[in-house]
Amino acid sequence: MNTTANLQHILHSIQNVLRYTLEPGNVTFKIGQWQIPKMDGHRSYTDFPYDWSIVIATSFFLAFLFTYLITSLKSSIALGTKRFSRKPPIMPYWIPFFGNIIPFLWNPASFCSKAIEKYGYSIPIRLRLGPLKIYLVSGADHYETLFGSKASRCMNTKASVLLALRNLFGTPANVIPYYAGDNSGVNSTPLPGSRVKPEHRITYFQTRAAHKHLSGLGLVQMTDFFLKVLEREIDGTQVGSEWVDQPDLYRFLQNEVFRAAVEALCGPYLFSQSPTFVEDFWEFVSWVPTLIKGFPRWMLPKPYRVRGRLLDAIKRWHELAHKHSDCTKIGVDDPEWEPYFGSKLIRARQEYSRSMHFMDADALAAEDLGLIFATNTNAIPSITWFMFEICRDPELLSRVQKEVKACRISFPTDNKASFDIIKLCSQPLLQSIYAETLRLRVALFITRTPEYENFGLGEWELPPQTVIALSSRAGAMNPNVWNVGTPENPHPLHAFWADRFLIYANDPTSGPQRKEGSKSYHGGPVPAEKALEPDPRFSMDGVAGGWIPYGGGQRMCPGRHFAKQEIIGTFAVLFTHYEIELRVPKEEVPDCDMRFFPFGGLPPTKRIPFRIRRRKIM
Repeated sequence: MNTTANLQHILHSIQNVLRYTLEPGNVTFKIGQWQIPKMDGHRSYTDFPYDWSIVIATSFFLAFLFTYLITSLKSSIALGTKRFSRKPPIMPYWIPFFGNIIPFLWNPASFCSKAIEKYGYSIPIRLRLGPLKIYLVSGADHYETLFGSKASRCMNTKASVLLALRNLFGTPANVIPYYAGDNSGVNSTPLPGSRVKPEHRITYFQTRAAHKHLSGLGLVQMTDFFLKVLEREIDGTQVGSEWVDQPDLYRFLQNEVFRAAVEALCGPYLFSQSPTFVEDFWEFVSWVPTLIKGFPRWMLPKPYRVRGRLLDAIKRWHELAHKHSDCTKIGVDDPEWEPYFGSKLIRARQEYSRSMHFMDADALAAEDLGLIFATNTNAIPSITWFMFEICRDPELLSRVQKEVKACRISFPTDNKASFDIIKLCSQPLLQSIYAETLRLRVALFITRTPEYENFGLGEWELPPQTVIALSSRAGAMNPNVWNVGTPENPHPLHAFWADRFLIYANDPTSGPQRKEGSKSYHGGPVPAEKALEPDPRFSMDGVAGGWIPYGGGQRMCPGRHFAKQEIIGTFAVLFTHYEIELRVPKEEVPDCDMRFFPFGGLPPTKRIPFRIRRRKIM
């Protein structure tokens, strides 16, 4: 860091400003490369009227310089303090009160990268975002502390939840205080000191329902239903034995996978009641990077109108479902899926909300918009990248197809195949591609807020009621965590490597964890002399703090199991029944759209044209 040099430059600039303001004569004012000549010494300042614009501009300039000087000094002092439990350094800023908010909102990904470059991975950094103070954490070594059992008891996730409820999903203002006031935790026994009524424990009810119905039999049946609907949707596109050109892989999956996922979750009536729901949803998603910043309706009427249509559609669906179905039927003997409410998860959410007097139709619609958003906006971009990376590498496609074929369990006469989804999602190479896709193309902040007391993070101490934001992107790009190959066969972290999570028994340089020194042969086709080597195994050993696309601890995303089956299962269905060829050069890889940092899945920045045709199952 060049903190000392920067401070010397600032002090020199202030000295020049003062000389220019106070000294008569032939003085030239210098700041950096700019030179401003002064009047000669034969005339007094009183001979000229004041130019208030210069006075005001100089005042602001001095205020900005002074602010940067003070915050830089505070940062240097924090870094130089040797005692344990010291305060983290502040990221220097120029503008009083606003702090780092302008560069942070303008390009959060770039801002966070520069902060990590300045301070390193292990040091938490205090950001001033207007009235908010946020501690940016990037080090994988802090993972266990932030997500361990002790942290789960004394920290909450309210900051990100309330931001999304207010700015994205349109939750009524009168309901927000109930979310904000729920300090009872996620376990069946409320946290000590909580006075929330048992029937108002929103976070607990949400967590319990998701964990119960997105695992076990509920998960198996939801995935099975999703894959069947996906086949039906693809069949509806009338793709036959002749090649059909499609303009964009991401848009294709947005339509087909989204319909299948929402029908598996919510039933078919959401679409039949609102035919434009798919188009409205993805238009709403395109506005998320702007809406999250909290712009009022009068400044951005269009995204508010789109969100209004989505909320109205969900309310119509809720009303219809309550007329024809019973949301209390969530017992062991009740069906996992029925057409009006869809999955048991939706019925359970409706059932527990009935005891909360404040959860009116508008609040319930916002709740389910948030659920639909979370279910699809990470998975569908990830499916796109998963398929893209396999399609652009014929050798990788051949290896993957062998794993898929080994998991087929039926060969009916109607030219359709089904899969053992558990076995499919346990295949080493498919799992490695899945994990690498999420490492490289998912970026989010995982937030925690200490409730009542200071929170120790290594040698640093963070105050209560302040937001701690752990960057998954920083962990995914941390060279201290990951295997990046060797000088002879490098695999940089900004590039996709299908075998990054595979361990080969006879290759000590394989596996995801950082290695030192030795040769690695995995980066393309497996050499012939290794053909008889035992099958590799999938491993996440040593990268727990670097691979966190679903968060961590007790509050880890409960939908992660369905997401994994959705991503791998979609590929298996499509590539068993269809041939897909990309219409882009192999070396041309679209960038991730970093406007969606840090909201989760990063879609491609440009279209991915492809062609598709039905294949005969062999």
